[in-house]
Amino acid sequence: MDKVSVLSERSTEAKEIRRMVFFLCCVFAPLWGVGIVIPFLLALVFSLLKDYPAEEMQRLFSAHRLFPIFMVFILFLCSVFFSSLYHTESKWGSTEGFWVVLSAFLFFVLGAVIGAGTEKQRLLLYLKIYFFLGFLLVFFTIVAVKKYNGGIWGNRNDLTAAVLMIVGALCGIFCGDIKKKREMVKFLLLIPLVAFAFYFSVKVTASDAALPLLIGFFFFLSILVPGRYAFTVLWFFFLMIVCFGIAYLVFGEPFNFQALLSARRLESFLSFRPQSWLASLTMVQENPWTGIGSGLYKEFYKTLLPLLPGKKAVLSHSHCMYLVHFVAHGVVGGLAFISLLAFNLRMVFSSMKDGELAPFALLTAGIWFFFLTYGLVELTPASRELVPLVWGSSGILAGLHSKAAARK
Repeated sequence: MDKVSVLSERSTEAKEIRRMVFFLCCVFAPLWGVGIVIPFLLALVFSLLKDYPAEEMQRLFSAHRLFPIFMVFILFLCSVFFSSLYHTESKWGSTEGFWVVLSAFLFFVLGAVIGAGTEKQRLLLYLKIYFFLGFLLVFFTIVAVKKYNGGIWGNRNDLTAAVLMIVGALCGIFCGDIKKKREMVKFLLLIPLVAFAFYFSVKVTASDAALPLLIGFFFFLSILVPGRYAFTVLWFFFLMIVCFGIAYLVFGEPFNFQALLSARRLESFLSFRPQSWLASLTMVQENPWTGIGSGLYKEFYKTLLPLLPGKKAVLSHSHCMYLVHFVAHGVVGGLAFISLLAFNLRMVFSSMKDGELAPFALLTAGIWFFFLTYGLVELTPASRELVPLVWGSSGILAGLHSKAAARK
């Protein structure tokens, strides 16, 4: 290889690393409180796209694997935009508002650019490093700066979602990359972080859903991991959890199952969510085409209050990620959002068939497991600070998936 070729290759590698590092920093930075992430995107777009060939960009988004997701995302974005214009009182920066949806779209696009334009092994290494460092930063912020109240720390449910998603991402990418017996030692790095996630779910979070979701994720992951060594690691970890649980029941304080299953406990767990879901469906029925607009919760109160006789008015919303866009933007926006989730899930499961893409697919699956399950009872997973984490990771997988399909 001549000197010019070597220099060209090094220059390309340096550009890839610069794009990747800047993108991953922008994925984690919003957790500490930039709020709406649009300002971050201005610098990010310039950094990532100034050296990216236009023909490669066109080839990426015209690929048959990525084109349907791209078009559904644009349909969803347009429906949110027109709904926001129609309802002049819409709050464009709310969870379901236009700026947050636009941020999701842009991070998906930029993630796809990173995935398609970076060598897989280099990308795998950097994702491991950055998700590991990201979790450590979250951990030290929780432990050492207990009074910090910015970003996801301003809402305990947002913090819970972030902890669960990052743990899911780490477990997915490390377990997906265990292919040989000697590589099983990789999971030792995760044990302290997973242990903290369990501690967090029991002692720190205000959400009753955190612990069951965390345990459910490990069952989900044990089914999906492609290698028998990764499967062995996960089930050994499960045995540790089971043994610890039995020891706690035997030697710890008596466990009051009757109190756990009491009507008061059930009411606390559901927290009037069934009534919120019924109110959401009523509002969709009354406003099927235009919705009620973004962030207009006063309209929601009026529908919800008759379903809560004798209760005081509380700040409330649909408490379901799957219903919020139907309520805010109408049937078209809601269906576009559900279709977008379905296309992304199809991409995740399809990528798991490719051994080279399995670690990236399991990383995305680890994030999306909590995004989709926690989203059944909360809007928290769609929080604007979490948008880069959810849609950036999905975009990276989309770029890799599209590039792999193009080579076949």
